[in-house]
Amino acid sequence: MISKIIRKTKISEWAYIVARVRVMKRKLIPKEEYAKLLNMDLNEIIRYLEETEYKKEIDELAYKYSGMDLIDHALSLNLSRTYTKLINISKGLPRELIVLYLRKWDFWNIKNIIRGKMFGFSNEEIEATLVPAGELDEEFLKSLLARDTVDEIVDAFKGKPFHAILEKLLHGAKLSEVEDELDKFYYTSIASLSAESLDTKYFIDFIRMEIDIVNIKTIIRLKREGVPADEIMSRIVPYGYQLIEDEARKLAAMDLEELYKALENYWFIDDLREAIATHPMSKVENALMGVWAQRTIRKSNYYPLSVLPVLAYMLLKRIEVDNLRLIARGKASGMDVEEIKEQLVIV
Repeated sequence: MISKIIRKTKISEWAYIVARVRVMKRKLIPKEEYAKLLNMDLNEIIRYLEETEYKKEIDELAYKYSGMDLIDHALSLNLSRTYTKLINISKGLPRELIVLYLRKWDFWNIKNIIRGKMFGFSNEEIEATLVPAGELDEEFLKSLLARDTVDEIVDAFKGKPFHAILEKLLHGAKLSEVEDELDKFYYTSIASLSAESLDTKYFIDFIRMEIDIVNIKTIIRLKREGVPADEIMSRIVPYGYQLIEDEARKLAAMDLEELYKALENYWFIDDLREAIATHPMSKVENALMGVWAQRTIRKSNYYPLSVLPVLAYMLLKRIEVDNLRLIARGKASGMDVEEIKEQLVIV
């Protein structure tokens, strides 16, 4: 379990990491560039990426991969290296908070490996989705990929506090339910911490806002599928920012029309009223991600010497990688440009 974070930090520690992040942020691809990328073919996108921060990964992997495979692997590797760099250039409490947040990628990787194995994807296909930025390093993740069965993968986590969750897969539990429980374990372990200083309060509030996003996506998705309220509540993550368990229970009991009206009271509804009620779930999820990123950016401007600018950058970097991957996959599969454009998260 994660112990309490009670140590305070020096202003100089935040000043250093925030200054470094400011430089890194300038290297993000400007949102205006997406219009150009949407008009490129796959090879042109690769050449474009070679002129950006992704050059090292493209050049390094080009001998082994090409086309969409090259882009997939290069984007994941760059994201992993970016997050690892944040750990390496920070110290003290800033480093501790960054490491805590990046543990989410451990669960991302575990879920992708298990899902890939269950559905018969090749190790290379699964590896392209992995981001070794948490405690589980690349070598360990590759050792998981080398295992033949889900039983063997679950066995690798004996002694870990979340092993009992993974074991449910061996007794007939649905993969989606186990994935939700892993998310709940991760978020609860952080959001239940006591904020002993302003530094940790900003961080925990950020996590709790992410929980709100996770919960409202779960509620809307399952309500659209006609899932009963009790089952919806079993998927809800506690310790939300506004969407605490009692609030979630009220929403889960409503019909969809009532639910959409009730959402007017929550922070994440800004500019999303029409989208939440009428758009496909993928667009709703992207819109929520955009609102959350914008909210974090605005708050980071008010508290520049805190963890918030670092978290805002991490969100923006993730959004950039997701957007680039979406554009590349859309072009590779012949999707209409306007259809791809509607799926992008523009912040």
